[in-house]
Amino acid sequence: SWIEDRYGSGEDRVDLVVEDDTGVISVRWYSTGEKPPIGTNVTVMGAVVDYNGRFYLQSTGAGAIWWEADGLPEVQRLTLSDLAVEPERYAGEIVTITGFISEAINKDAIYTSAYITDHPGNAAHQLQLLIQSAPGVWIEDDSKVEVTGMLNYQETNLRWAFITQGPEIILVDGYTPQPKMLEWAGESTWSYESGSMVSMAGTVLISNNQWTLFGPNGNMMCILPTDEDITNAATNGYNGSAFEATGRLMWNDDRSMWCIDANNGNGTNLIDPMSAMSMQAMLSANPASMLEDPNKVYTLSTFMQYAFEPLDTDGYFVDSQTYTFGQTRVAMSFPATRTEWIESGQGLVANVTVAWDDEKMMMRLMVQNYQLVGDPPEPQSLLWDDGATQWGYAKNTHVLINGKAVLEDDGWYLYRDGSSQSIRLNLDLNPIGTDDYHSNISMTWTGRLRQIEHPSEVSLVYSLDGADALDTDGDGVADSLESANGTNINNPDTDGDGEDDRTELEQDTNPNT
Repeated sequence: SWIEDRYGSGEDRVDLVVEDDTGVISVRWYSTGEKPPIGTNVTVMGAVVDYNGRFYLQSTGAGAIWWEADGLPEVQRLTLSDLAVEPERYAGEIVTITGFISEAINKDAIYTSAYITDHPGNAAHQLQLLIQSAPGVWIEDDSKVEVTGMLNYQETNLRWAFITQGPEIILVDGYTPQPKMLEWAGESTWSYESGSMVSMAGTVLISNNQWTLFGPNGNMMCILPTDEDITNAATNGYNGSAFEATGRLMWNDDRSMWCIDANNGNGTNLIDPMSAMSMQAMLSANPASMLEDPNKVYTLSTFMQYAFEPLDTDGYFVDSQTYTFGQTRVAMSFPATRTEWIESGQGLVANVTVAWDDEKMMMRLMVQNYQLVGDPPEPQSLLWDDGATQWGYAKNTHVLINGKAVLEDDGWYLYRDGSSQSIRLNLDLNPIGTDDYHSNISMTWTGRLRQIEHPSEVSLVYSLDGADALDTDGDGVADSLESANGTNINNPDTDGDGEDDRTELEQDTNPNT
């Protein structure tokens, strides 16, 4: 295999792995020339270098690596179905396959993990695609591609993967993928489309030559317009009007927000963050290379696996907001404690370096700085019968749980209906769940589930911190009470008379009429 400009510094260097009957050696080739296809029989000339017990060849000049025409590999053309039926037969062989790529590939990405499928929307087969070296051009999500490379079994992930070089990916004409339509309500999932061509409609505001697209609930993203857009805006008065932006979704470092770049990803201060899956694939494929430059900064679009306490510094990043089978996770450390929680499933974009954890003998991402993006998942319902395992998973997260609040000598407790089972309530400021209108009523409560030591017994017990009765519309009437009275839990003024439901309840008037 070979990787061109491994560290993205613009250096004229290619790192190759060459194998013969005696073994394998790494080659660092400087002042390079034409690069051979994978599987070519080559002759390499260079100096043997011993670096801390690791040997490699250092070659310089276009003529340091050469090959003859009869040394080029014989390439088989196969389908994904062929590989699915009998992958062992083609292990280590150079083959060409055609399919659809699962995500947009940055033209400058040195290492990318994606999937190649046999259909853009209803695939019967998919194969992990490990791309080494920058392809030189953007490859759009769902593009039809022809890929030449080698099938290899990844022992780390216990699955087959297809290893190829970016310049070896050929776009097949005749199929043009359409831009993905983003939704304002799905901001937490925008990172999945990072680098892809997308479209978003909203209200555009132009101030100091900065374009911002606003959604119906105040969500916003920036726009990098083309010169034609700027001219049309001045002529037609775009400012404050409805606008549909189409371009490449990128992260804008200057404005710390997602941005649609109508210039196809060529705007300034834009970053296409890698995913946690790509980061883990890079760590798995060649971990030593990432430790050679401990100061290199990578930008990562990811999610928190577990709720992160303000005093926590170590945790895990994952590649999906909620748990899925095969979820990819990477260990990480924050530089210091914080004053706020970071919720489980919260999206963020982080600048990280890679370090070696001596204590746990593993790679660890060191977070330099980060920006929260989108919203965390909504609180999940927790049942009294769910058992210790499920309650353990819910620890430190916001939950919904039904019960009746009872004041004991040492504070408030939430009791299960018709049972002596209870958890302690550490009430929110100005709670509604314990006032006169909600007393002695079984309701749905929300708060952060915590596990604490029992004050007098050798045991651990649960508490609900920041607890209050669930009030979706914020009108001061709990959802459970509104449902019983027939009022709207999503509208603070059910009858639309200008008085909110709580005020009408206090005035003993009917909030439904």
